[in-house]
Amino acid sequence: FKVVTADFTSRCEAEIADLEQRITLPDAFVIPGGTQPAAALDVARAVVRRAERRIVGLQQSGHLLNAEVLRYVNRLSDLLFMLARAEEGTTVKPLTGRRAGRTPAAPARTRRAPKGRLRA
Repeated sequence: FKVVTADFTSRCEAEIADLEQRITLPDAFVIPGGTQPAAALDVARAVVRRAERRIVGLQQSGHLLNAEVLRYVNRLSDLLFMLARAEEGTTVKPLTGRRAGRTPAAPARTRRAPKGRLRA
């Protein structure tokens, strides 16, 4: 099987640098998944981030034999983020306005009385 090498990480970094030259990231928060392809890339990034957290656990327990794996997975996550933003292009607007920087409020839910009981 192939072993992760510094060349893998370097190729990711080169792709990221190329994307940084071609696209402008918004200054405000962008809600991921603005288009279907971008959503797929954002899901892939979430999976890679989960793997990264597990790899950190291996590193902390002394079971990670190749430290380059962690560096590569970290850069792969960044590459997937950039690819998703490139895929969205200008179709998605950053989150701005009064609630920018805060999680949107959940819609209000109406409460119903349990069956067989009357509300006062």
